[in-house]
Amino acid sequence: MIYRRARRRPRATDHAGATAVAEPPRAWALLGRRAGDNRQVLTLAEAMGLTFEAKPLRFNPGRALPTLLQRGSLHTLTLDSRALIAPPWPDVVIASGKRTAPVALWIRMASGRRTKLVHVGRPWAPLSWFDLVVTTAQYGLPDRPNVIRNALPLAHPPAAAGAIPPDLAALPAPRLALLAGGSSRPLILDAAAARRFVEAGLARAEASGGALLVATSPRTGAGAVRAIRETLGRAQVPHRLSVFGEGDNAYRGFLAAADAFLVTEDSAAMAAEAAMTGRPVAIHPLPRRPDAWMRIVLGCRAAMGVTPWTRRLFDALVAWGAVTSIRDIGAFAGVMAREGLLDGGPAARDRGAQELAAAAAAVRRLADAART
Repeated sequence: MIYRRARRRPRATDHAGATAVAEPPRAWALLGRRAGDNRQVLTLAEAMGLTFEAKPLRFNPGRALPTLLQRGSLHTLTLDSRALIAPPWPDVVIASGKRTAPVALWIRMASGRRTKLVHVGRPWAPLSWFDLVVTTAQYGLPDRPNVIRNALPLAHPPAAAGAIPPDLAALPAPRLALLAGGSSRPLILDAAAARRFVEAGLARAEASGGALLVATSPRTGAGAVRAIRETLGRAQVPHRLSVFGEGDNAYRGFLAAADAFLVTEDSAAMAAEAAMTGRPVAIHPLPRRPDAWMRIVLGCRAAMGVTPWTRRLFDALVAWGAVTSIRDIGAFAGVMAREGLLDGGPAARDRGAQELAAAAAAVRRLADAART
């Protein structure tokens, strides 16, 4: 039923689509609620070198429905967001996150199956819905022809160090930057975990005679922020604190000024950005509290990983969208550590630039194919 509705739309818009044939390929970047996902989508859209339009989407309570039940649908969008999804249809759609997948599939159907779909991260849907999935090891997606598995999340390498804010340059070296993410199941960054995180950083700063730079993120909870403030309030070492949403965001300044980083293990994006500065990065472990559903999926994965045959079956279930791949941040950190991307130097910057360029080239090829 939803597919039939999607197919009716192109009849009224074929002329609008035909008038754009002589133009360069165009892309849409679907933006959801997660800042980290949006950064990767926009980074890829910018890197592909084509005209693109950002579509910030808002969702209604129907977003809780499983993706397989929604299939290609706009029903989970608010009315103002539905108004953004209108012809002329793009040649390629770049999106990330569970909520955007049904919207992207609907756009493909509305375009007469011409629009190509690119998903960043974990699609929460059958891999066959997408022409390209750009992911990292943490999501455990199976090998498929349309899957690119990178070592690093998509990010522009940070600008070369040099423009360090004067107040940070005045702090004693070595300067250790603590980058705090937030709870991301099963990882927990509550008040107790945040306090241990800052205490670990303070111990290193005291031993080195340097200073501490602490930055929170949009996902850092209020309780964790309070614990960070209280712990720093007792600190005997020079320090700076930047709380996301309060005053000027000093995150970029911290990236430039830090001599080393300590990053909570929930945030692959912050770990990658820190590594691409060329300074060494350490991953701070967080407590794990898997919920009931996650324990079921983890148990199934452990049981089905016993033999090659059962592992292939589990991978097939993930590829069909019948089972959600569980985020394993340890797999991401393991790849980074094994390949020396956390050790400092140019390795992470070079690897990130190469992976971004390769993904952007793949998207351009898809856009060209849509025009052809």
